[in-house]
Parts: sequence; C-alpha cells; structure tokens
Amino acid sequence: MRTSVDVHNYLQSSDVPHEIFLLETSAKTAERAAALLGLRPSQITKVILFMVDNKPNAVLLPGDRRVHYGSLKKEAGTKNVRLATPAELLESTDYPMGATPPVALKKDVPVWLDQAVMESEILYSAAGELNAFLKMRCADLARLVNAKVAPLCRSREPARTAQPSA
Repeated sequence: MRTSVDVHNYLQSSDVPHEIFLLETSAKTAERAAALLGLRPSQITKVILFMVDNKPNAVLLPGDRRVHYGSLKKEAGTKNVRLATPAELLESTDYPMGATPPVALKKDVPVWLDQAVMESEILYSAAGELNAFLKMRCADLARLVNAKVAPLCRSREPARTAQPSA
C-alpha cells in the first residue's frame, strides 16, 4: 500500500511546491480533518472514486458538498456512474478509503475537479494515510493531473432548523 511518502516523492519529482504534514490522530472525514487543522469543511478537498462506464474516475470536491450524480453523468457523457467499492478504490489507487490523495495514484485515472475547488488558491486533502494531509495550490494540481473542471455538486443548502412537531 502507498503512503504519504509516495505522494511527496511524486510531487517532488514533478517539481510541484507542496507541504505534507502528519497529525497525531487520524481524520477519516472532511469534517474531522477540518476540525484538526483549524479549517472549515469547505476548505478540505475530498477525493472520491467513481466508476464511470466501469472505469475509475477521481472526483475532487469541497468537504462540505456531495457530488450530484446527474451533473457527473452529464459531464462524463454517460448514464453509467456509480460510487466505487472499497475494493475498487484500493485496486485503482493503492490507498485506503478516507486517505486517498489527489495525486500519485496506482492507476492513471481521469480527475474531475468541482469548480468550487478552484475558487480557493490552496487546497488541503488527504495525503495517503489517515493522519497525513497535503497542502498545495489548486492551479498546480489541475495542471499536473490535467483535471477536468466542471460543476459537479449541488449548491450549498442553508442549514435546516428543526421544526417542532404538532
């Protein structure tokens, strides 16, 4: 299995400025990572693997958003889109669920960036281990992986307040 060292070596050999840092505890969700890093969940970029026409595709999106399947299907030009299984994730990336980085994957997979990710100059994402995080420029990532930038998430909805029952 790959680690944050593989991510660092890949970025270093590609001459891409970045930082990788390890936390004392693991963070398997964007919310937990944001809390540990002192950031908002929207500042964490999560990497989710989808099977598009039975081929792996990495989708990067803000930590507080979810992929809109209809948008991904439209952008990919197919109706055959599903979330990858944990086994498919490991086979395609060689990283565990919750630690998948946006680079240095086992297989060369297409990378999709939700356009909201590009609204920030810097992104923070998993770096190959549950306690490892990557910090790099969004533009560098998009260029390095030849990412397709598209609107893949629904707009943020306002928080719902509990309604008293009658």
